[in-house]
Formats: sequence, C-alpha cells, structure tokens
Amino acid sequence: MQQKIIILERAATLGGILEQCIHTGFGLHYFGEELSGPEYAAKFIEQLEKTDIVVKTDTMVLDIDDNNLVTAVNKADGLLKIQAKAIVLAMGCRERTRGAIQIPGNRPAGVFTAGSAQYYVNILGHSIGK
Repeated sequence: MQQKIIILERAATLGGILEQCIHTGFGLHYFGEELSGPEYAAKFIEQLEKTDIVVKTDTMVLDIDDNNLVTAVNKADGLLKIQAKAIVLAMGCRERTRGAIQIPGNRPAGVFTAGSAQYYVNILGHSIGK
C-alpha cells in the first residue's frame, strides 16, 4: 500500500497570511535569523520541496465525508476524490467581521481591517488612503 501526504491549498501559493506580512520578526526560533513573512514562508516551502509531499494549490475542498473521503476541485485536475487515512485541517486565520465580534452598526465605507490593508498594499500594490 502506497502512502503519501497531500497538501490541498485553496490559494494560488503556499504561505498563507505570511505572504502579506512584509515586516521582519519571523524566523529567529526556527532558522536563527530575522526574516519577513514571505522569507519565512519560503524557507518552509524550500524544505517541503525536498520531500515527496504532493502539493495542489488553487484547490478547494468541497466535502469530507464520515469515511475520510475528500472531495476537492481545481482547474488542473478537475474533480478529485481522495481517500484519506488521516486528515489534518489547517485552515489558517481570518479577521473577524464587526458582526462576528458583535460591534453594532454598519461597516463604514473605506474602513479596512489591518489584514485587508496589508493585502491591498503589500500584495496588490494599491494605495489605500491619502
């Protein structure tokens, strides 16, 4: 029986929120050097590439049934059915909305969360404000 590890990543690249954290402060514990978020993620991605772990980016998991059958989809493979022995869900983090933290009122136009602002500036290269 062949066993493999498969990483299904919804985003186009690995690294998650680290990709938009361009400030330093990462890496001292694991690598003994101060790194930005993208540099820190890149070090782990380099280690991953030296293994036989399969990585599928731009892949959306649609379902995990009670028998660990994972249904996913991406442009390259179409619909995937993967029978897993074990599943680790590592879904990262997302900022919570005003409603989720029960702040009354509507979201004011032009007000961004810190994570949204980082994404627009550091990833998309947009200026948000004057």
